[in-house]
Amino acid sequence: MKIRSLGRAAAVLALSCAAIGLHAQSNWPTRPVRVVVPAPAGSGPDALCRHVTQRLGDLLGQPFTPENRPGASGHVGVEATAKAPPDGYTLVCGASSTFVTTPHLMTRLGYAPNKDLAPVAMLARAHLLLIASPTVPADDLPSLIAWIKANPGKVSYASPGIGSNAHLAMEVFKARAGLDIVHVPYNTLPALTDLASGRVQLLVEPSASATPFIRDGRVKLIAVASPTLLPEFPKARLTNETVPGFEVIGWGGLFVPAATPRPIVERLAAEVHKVLQQKEVRDAFAALGFVPYDMGPDESRRFIRAEYDHWGEVIRSANIRLE
Repeated sequence: MKIRSLGRAAAVLALSCAAIGLHAQSNWPTRPVRVVVPAPAGSGPDALCRHVTQRLGDLLGQPFTPENRPGASGHVGVEATAKAPPDGYTLVCGASSTFVTTPHLMTRLGYAPNKDLAPVAMLARAHLLLIASPTVPADDLPSLIAWIKANPGKVSYASPGIGSNAHLAMEVFKARAGLDIVHVPYNTLPALTDLASGRVQLLVEPSASATPFIRDGRVKLIAVASPTLLPEFPKARLTNETVPGFEVIGWGGLFVPAATPRPIVERLAAEVHKVLQQKEVRDAFAALGFVPYDMGPDESRRFIRAEYDHWGEVIRSANIRLE
């Protein structure tokens, strides 16, 4: 009888704990939510995240408080989130490099991005442009390829660093078009100024920072390296029209620790969807050079997996390492 009583007590306790857990999930959030931003305050990713989190707080009745945790190309903030309690009160605004490329580039990370964290929703993507120095005697991609092939080893391209989206996109360009060009890693602003002066010849750059240089003639727009054309540059074609596979998507999304309860993830994803429909948000994104990228948890997971596999193959083929 004592054994049966203990068994019944354990069952009642388990049911009670489950009921408490379900109640907590259904009432989420009941206190402020921390949103880790693995980028400096005032940066583009920081502004993107703040536009979303402010409105999430309005919709859900609790503050969504951004916390800037830059360092190690974003990995400091992502690792802090991966190790946080999976209760829906710690989120991170992650980027494509952290979840898709760096796991292939580095052998030692303090977490597994695609196992220790789970996507809630995509937020936005950036248009990336292939631009050239005014000294380059080509105005479109076919003529650029012909010029590079006539000058093997003499043409250089800049990037924000080894393993960056720009670097990897250009490695695809080199491989698929059969080109001999030289990589010169930079910080973003010196790369643009050196491109304008002709010290380097090519660069893949986000439209937000490239557009002022294009409009005043300091650099040439060769093609759009992202999947869709830009209305402000109607004559520019897509890079993958000439070189299949020469395409790159820079994106930002919202993530939680992997064990976060599914009802919380779904609730949060539904509210993100509402935020991304707001005209003020879309206008703010456009001013930052972003386009809303509205995907829920499951679609985001499939998209990230496909990107992870694709860029992993690029990195292995080009034998690129960060350490």
